[in-house]
Amino acid sequence: MAAASKADFEGDLDRLYQLPLSEFISARDELAKRLRAEGEGEKAQEIKSVRKPTAAVWLVNQLARERQLDMQRLLKAGQSLTKSQAEAAAGKSSLTFSEARRDEHRALEQLARAAREIAERAGIGSSALGKATETLRAASLTPEGREFLKRGRLTEELAPPGFEALTGREGPGRRVVPAKPKPPRRDERGERQRALKQARERVRQLRAEERGQATAARAAAREAKRAEAEAGEARNRAADAEEKAQAMSDQRKSAEADLDRLG
Repeated sequence: MAAASKADFEGDLDRLYQLPLSEFISARDELAKRLRAEGEGEKAQEIKSVRKPTAAVWLVNQLARERQLDMQRLLKAGQSLTKSQAEAAAGKSSLTFSEARRDEHRALEQLARAAREIAERAGIGSSALGKATETLRAASLTPEGREFLKRGRLTEELAPPGFEALTGREGPGRRVVPAKPKPPRRDERGERQRALKQARERVRQLRAEERGQATAARAAAREAKRAEAEAGEARNRAADAEEKAQAMSDQRKSAEADLDRLG
């Protein structure tokens, strides 16, 4: 792919991850369709395979764009945390682990507050906030995770690595792994049921209002038609009266002329 084309593709990806969650799937499919039409079948397939982020992951990606300074602080803290732990394990003098952890904690507090604001603005439930914070912490502890955070293109929730990852002594193929999906809690199920019930009630109300408006529109159309017909009749009556008035005027003038001759 040419450099300019690659830049366009990267820009398309960035815009895709910036969209509200409700628009992600349609925008992704439309982008894949356009790329396929342009002969970029491989890229189209790559786009088509991109999964819709969870609410928690979407929050993290939005933080990367809206809170860049706080995100940079977290990335720096995560890097310092892994470095200090690795050096401590090797017996080297370094920034203490507790200090690095404190810096990480402060950065996460700032981002958690910002995530809450974004969630409230986007109508996302509070259950996603804890997962977003956990994903932030996990991603900040690996080079790959930090890169995804910088670009705001995280694709899945992450769980913090164990002690081996913190000391830089991962086993073969060991890395920050996606958190296992947890069954929904009872309160989450109840919240979804309430939301579903409210959505159904809203649809029912809108359908009833739609039927009422349609009936009113038909009645107004009939009334307009009747008014138009009555207006036409009134115009005809006015024209007839005008003709009769003109005839009477002619007769009056003729009578006056006869009177003048007799006088």
